[in-house]
Amino acid sequence: MIDPQHFTQCLLAWYTTNGRDLPWRKTEDPYVIWISEIMLQQTQVPRVAEHFYPRFLEAFPTLEALSEASWEDVYPVWDGLGYYRRGKNVLKAAKVLMQKHAGILPQTQEALEALPGIGAYTATAIRAFALDHKVPAIDTNISKIVETLWPNKDTKEIAHELVEAASSGRDWNNAMMDLATALRSGETIPGDLGIFFTKELSEKFLPKRKSKPKSKSTKNKKRRKHVIEVGIACIWKDGKYLIQTRPEGKSFTGNWEFPGGKREKGEDIRACVKREIKEEIGIDVSVRPAFFEKLWDFDKIQLLLKFHRCQIQRGEPEALEKQELRWAAPAEFDSIEFLKTNHEALAILKNMKM
Repeated sequence: MIDPQHFTQCLLAWYTTNGRDLPWRKTEDPYVIWISEIMLQQTQVPRVAEHFYPRFLEAFPTLEALSEASWEDVYPVWDGLGYYRRGKNVLKAAKVLMQKHAGILPQTQEALEALPGIGAYTATAIRAFALDHKVPAIDTNISKIVETLWPNKDTKEIAHELVEAASSGRDWNNAMMDLATALRSGETIPGDLGIFFTKELSEKFLPKRKSKPKSKSTKNKKRRKHVIEVGIACIWKDGKYLIQTRPEGKSFTGNWEFPGGKREKGEDIRACVKREIKEEIGIDVSVRPAFFEKLWDFDKIQLLLKFHRCQIQRGEPEALEKQELRWAAPAEFDSIEFLKTNHEALAILKNMKM
């Protein structure tokens, strides 16, 4: 079996001369690296490096400057990057960091996950890239490399061994990302690192070629749609459930629904529900396994909705996204205009014991 320590030594030697020249790698400022990491999770590297990253830092060069801004200030700078909720959460997190953490990114996984918009993967990535902790930010890139070189081994265990052998967690994670990019591009890996990647192994990283359609009917087949997983909280208390109107800026404003939101990459669905409820309503909840789930098919995407019964552990519900909140008993459900996507879950809840 390949020795993880030897591989990491070869990897970092390769990275020294072959790493990509990216602007956020020229600083050790955690704030700057944090911003770049959030942007990179949903946008291609060239677009972030050439446009959004420099534009954002020109407007908000420090954490303090960002914390003093409003969404009206941030929106024109974030516009075009998409995923506006991420931009709003960056702003919220900046304010929390100034108010509760003296303008310093917390060091622990738990404290980072408590910040708005940060799930398990994002917290790990921030620890690795912004704080230089020796933790692997395991995504599809790192998983692919580890699983190819160490088949039938525990991916997380091997990844931790690899990064522990590095002098810098930031450098190791950057090197793994760059190695994955090089392999996907079909580059020949030079030096001692190249010994690990035979022609046969390297070909596994190449994008799969699309086969030519065999017939007109095959050619016209629809593309597989992107599936977005959504965790939904049915929070109950004293025989009633907490419901909300659609937050401002979303479609179907005015309709009622159970609160919740999209699962982040690498995030457990129940952790997603806890995070979303903390962000939307400001409370901590316990989350049971999903009692109902359904896949909804729309024009361009599919939504996999997972409904969970929850109970409040700490705090009082607040409308943090300018939505309206109310408690509703199951007997009232039929008189309330709910989103269609909630109807089947409502029917189940009406027959469920409290």
